[in-house]
Amino acid sequence: MTGTLARSKNEKIRDKGRQGSKTWRKHSIFPLLAKEVFAVKPLSMHRVYGTMFRVFASLRLTVAVLSGIGFALFFGMFWDQTLTLSQHLESIQRPWLRKAFLLFEISDVFHSWWFGILVLLLALNLIACSIARLPKIWIDARFPNKYLQKNKLSQQKSISVQILPKIIFHKNEESWVENGIQHVFFQKQAYSRCGVYLIHTALLFIMFGSVVATQAGIDGTMLISEGGFEHLVQARGPGGALFTHDLEFVVSCTDFRLKTYADGSPMEYESDLAIYKKEDLSKPILAKTIRVNDPLEYQGYTFYQASYQALQGEKRVHVKIGPHGGPLNTYQLKLGESAQGIEAKEIFEDYAGLGGALQVRYEDSEFVVFRKYPEFDSWVRRGDLDVVYLGFDSPYATGISVGKVPGISVVFLGFVLLFIGLGMAFCMNQRRYFAQIKARPDETFELTLAGVSYRYPEAFEKEFNHFVDQHRSV
Repeated sequence: MTGTLARSKNEKIRDKGRQGSKTWRKHSIFPLLAKEVFAVKPLSMHRVYGTMFRVFASLRLTVAVLSGIGFALFFGMFWDQTLTLSQHLESIQRPWLRKAFLLFEISDVFHSWWFGILVLLLALNLIACSIARLPKIWIDARFPNKYLQKNKLSQQKSISVQILPKIIFHKNEESWVENGIQHVFFQKQAYSRCGVYLIHTALLFIMFGSVVATQAGIDGTMLISEGGFEHLVQARGPGGALFTHDLEFVVSCTDFRLKTYADGSPMEYESDLAIYKKEDLSKPILAKTIRVNDPLEYQGYTFYQASYQALQGEKRVHVKIGPHGGPLNTYQLKLGESAQGIEAKEIFEDYAGLGGALQVRYEDSEFVVFRKYPEFDSWVRRGDLDVVYLGFDSPYATGISVGKVPGISVVFLGFVLLFIGLGMAFCMNQRRYFAQIKARPDETFELTLAGVSYRYPEAFEKEFNHFVDQHRSV
């Protein structure tokens, strides 16, 4: 009796699922809008709506859209997307080619109107395919036909057993008696076929997040002098057009440090950045020293150390001064300033081919010390004081690369769902096992085993034969 009630309930749910699309179309708002607003018969609107839905759910549209996206990717590789629109137009002489170039926005393919339409069509195609096929698969997995006679079978065998086994396939199998026949049903990985639609969902997440990131993201630069404040970013928009973006807060560079090699080439540079509210520049909200590959992040913005620029202003000389053969102290001097009687006079970028040098004055004499040869003064001049020239600093402005990628968490979630869906689609296999047990007059039992698999038939046959051999030996 329990099996009959379960069968009746499942069949009602499956019948309701089969009629789902008809019911949805019957109660859809589109026929009502057609009748009230456009004065069109609901039947004709049903036909138009059904035709449009079939178009969006078709495989042909998928192939066409993916071909168009592949064509766009080719153009994006062929045409340099880093150049501005004016730079592209300078290289095009024919008027009709210039018009086509402007119409299809080839200078920035991935922000063009036609690429956006392709992405939208692909999204609609995925949604329509999922709506058309997912409910049927879900209902079939959730409420399967549990009777052997009502399924298309991949494997079936009947054997005779002396003892009725307590478990046919698995401890979680369903078993019931109906009309004197015992029925058994067991299902493995029932929802594996839904992995394809999880992939569809993941692609929608990735596309949505990517569109948000490209359309609302910020990719720009800002130049901040030492001790200066800035809140505007020079950003690059679609087509390479530059625009000014307001951060709504203030970024300050409190200090910039440049480390160079002995020949003067840059070795490392870093900036001390601080974040302030616009209305209060007295106390920073956040402060950090940024270096290459070690940025500052605040309110979704990322500030990278990208470059530096020397500014016009007084140069500061770095020297070490101390008694001959004794400990040396480090000083920063402007030209004309003195420390321990040593006055910085003039800087030479290359003195007689020996590299950077500094001319200093001590008492009534002047001499030159070299950066490449820090022990030159103590070995050659042998005066009361030893002088070591370390280099000089100019006033600098730090170049900061500013980036903001909204929607990146949505893209990340999409990739997580994508890998889960791929695992379900390729590593899982929905299998169903059926059994019927009939008592014979000679007190033995006829055991009929059957099963169906949606993929990997060789592996399924091996698993099915294992169940048959297991019960045949009883």
